[in-house]
Amino acid sequence: MARDFPQKTNGYVLHVGRYGEADKLVTLYTQDRGRITCIAKGAYKSKQRFVNKLEPYSHLCLFYQTPRTPSGLFFLQEAELLQSHLPLRQDSRRYLAASHFSELILKFTQEQDPEPALYQLLAWTLAQLSQASVPLKISAFSQVHLLSVLGYQPNLQTCGRCHQPVTPPSTYLLLPGNGTLLCSNCDAQASLTMRLSVQTIRTLDRVQSTSFERLPRLQLTPQGVLEALNGLHNYLLHLLQHDIHSWQLLHQLAHNQAIAASTGHCK
Repeated sequence: MARDFPQKTNGYVLHVGRYGEADKLVTLYTQDRGRITCIAKGAYKSKQRFVNKLEPYSHLCLFYQTPRTPSGLFFLQEAELLQSHLPLRQDSRRYLAASHFSELILKFTQEQDPEPALYQLLAWTLAQLSQASVPLKISAFSQVHLLSVLGYQPNLQTCGRCHQPVTPPSTYLLLPGNGTLLCSNCDAQASLTMRLSVQTIRTLDRVQSTSFERLPRLQLTPQGVLEALNGLHNYLLHLLQHDIHSWQLLHQLAHNQAIAASTGHCK
């Protein structure tokens, strides 16, 4: 049976896997259809259609055909490379940050459920990770905006128990159950390693109301990045109720960078 006339959209490659000897399974987040999984026939043997295109985090113009059944695969007929985001595959820091954010997109989205704000956030994140000098700062900022897109924006202005505004010398926990803060005055016994400083919280609060164009201007120290990533991870983990497999390597990188900065060995 002949296939339908191909449709066209733009999308970002989130994951690539092998399907048989010659085919690839490609998961993308697209502008028009949200997350979709495509089969690229003969992609491992292709010398023209797919060569150097179906790589993680590449931005593509896709020509595809829809599945015959609701649970079927999209058929990827052709792809044009719009942006390779090559630095993400050449630098381990950038690759880890991109992998972590891609995993979050995969876990929080469903097939064929488009969300324009999420597509815009993914576009901004991959572009910034490709060029920013501090990719883990971008990772933290992107996660804050992801929570807002998903409808789980945390309250970062007051303690959720005593309702006092965020002020020094208190430190705070981001409670994963409800996305509110708990100050050290309300619970002095809470984990010291998971506390966020006032400076980190104020920066993350500004992130929530800052446009993409201005976000890179906001500053966060290596220790602040580590604090932010720890707090955000606990919150995201609670929301997902699933492990985030890329977290351990991302956390180790942030931890190492914080130690290097505190000892004067940060690049």
